[in-house]
Amino acid sequence: MTLNWLHKFSDWNPQVFRELKGRLKHRNVLLTVQGSLITQLFVLLYFWSVLPRPFRPYDHILDPYCTGGESSPFKCLYDSLGNPIVNWQRWWFDVFQAISWILPFVLLVAGVYLLIGDLGKEERRGTLNFIRLSPQTSQKILLGKLLGVPAVPYLAVLLALPLHGLVAIAAGVPISDVLSFYLLTMAVCAFCYTAALLYALLGGVQGWAGAVVIWMSYTLFFQLWHSWASWESSWSNPTLRLQWFYFLINGSRTAALAFALLTLGAGTYGLWQAVNRRFRHPDLTLLSKRQSYGLTLCLEVWLLGFVFRDLTNYHRPFNYLIWLGFCNLLWFMVLVAALTPQRQMLIDWARYRRERVTSARQFWSRSIVKDLLWSEKSPALVAITLNLLITAIVVTPWVLSWSRPNSSPLQGLVTIILGSTFTLICAAIAQLMMFMKSPKRAVWAAGTVAAVVVLPPVALTVLQFSSSEIPLAWLFSIGAFRVFQQGVPLTIAFTAFLGHLGILSLLSLRLTRQLKRAGESETKALLAASRG
Repeated sequence: MTLNWLHKFSDWNPQVFRELKGRLKHRNVLLTVQGSLITQLFVLLYFWSVLPRPFRPYDHILDPYCTGGESSPFKCLYDSLGNPIVNWQRWWFDVFQAISWILPFVLLVAGVYLLIGDLGKEERRGTLNFIRLSPQTSQKILLGKLLGVPAVPYLAVLLALPLHGLVAIAAGVPISDVLSFYLLTMAVCAFCYTAALLYALLGGVQGWAGAVVIWMSYTLFFQLWHSWASWESSWSNPTLRLQWFYFLINGSRTAALAFALLTLGAGTYGLWQAVNRRFRHPDLTLLSKRQSYGLTLCLEVWLLGFVFRDLTNYHRPFNYLIWLGFCNLLWFMVLVAALTPQRQMLIDWARYRRERVTSARQFWSRSIVKDLLWSEKSPALVAITLNLLITAIVVTPWVLSWSRPNSSPLQGLVTIILGSTFTLICAAIAQLMMFMKSPKRAVWAAGTVAAVVVLPPVALTVLQFSSSEIPLAWLFSIGAFRVFQQGVPLTIAFTAFLGHLGILSLLSLRLTRQLKRAGESETKALLAASRG
């Protein structure tokens, strides 16, 4: 019976069976069981040690687990034998919270570390290419990695679930809240594990780097969570009202859970598309141009939902536009990296264009629009432009609806236009850097774009050129939002727009010449080789 079950399981996904067989060895299982049980015992002993002590004369004990009156709730009361009357429900609830923080931490840190390290080891040994050539689909292989590689932390957490459930019952925590916690933990793990796979496939072989990022993010979230007065206050405090298209997300736990699951699910789906594509075709871009258009539309709608709030919390909508601008800048930097082809792909595309035309004038023919919008080997500049147009189409109706005296629709439109042209300049620079012959052209591209984004406002600040004194200089940097907040004359904004177009035209012309030259050189080389 067991053998039949194992055969069926291995037939369903051989990769999972391979990973489990290699990781769940007797020594690993024994150490995992010991570590999990010792950790659970340590948590219980720690909370047992902080219980209030028995009564002593002249000892005025204040303890969070005491059962004092309303005037002094932390003052200890004692029975006739001198033993403190303990608030056991609160004690069990604190134990439940501690375990609830430990379980995701173990899954996330250990799982991300193992996934990145495993793919890095497969890449170094050369076995990853053999796995790619197997008859299994890429989805099954990647799913096998996600389910099998973190088998040890899975086992450690499974061993802690009985204690977690018993503690929840003793603390009076509803079973629905416990199940919601498990569901949310699985969603977060799916998102982080998929991101870890993508990082590893992009060349990240240091598992500790991913683990450190997860640890720091988890610690930051832990601190932010405990900075609130209490869990209950986050649902009732009006300053913490989180709305999405006027819908109160944290109005109830059910709404918050549903929104979190939908957001994490959409993010995991986008990452999964990139991971699957990268695994099957390591030389292609992370995303196809068609995928980028859909992802941009979904992201813009998701971001825009947060700016639609009650009028009581909606004094200055322009500040929300600045927030959208920063989010979009980060997103478009990701898009530039995900859509920019490698040098050889650009050369192949230029040669293909050269072979399809009969004269140099026809190099930029009508069919090239289709190539630039959809082809995976063509330059990414036009695709980035279309993504920016999608962003503008989504955001502009909201900007035109502004009626506040301190936020002008015209001011918002100028911000969108100049922000879009600045993003295109960064994309053009990245594309030119990726056309270099240097083997580290990706590093050059990332460094140059980062310098264009960061250095100008830093230099202007160091030189003490304020945005009110020299607004035009600030409009050529990411610090332009300071000028927009103060208000900028249309003449200066139009001058900056012309400057942006001039820079973009020069970069585009440079890229066009390089593509033509590369296409001609590649074609001549192929013809010479065929004749020889």
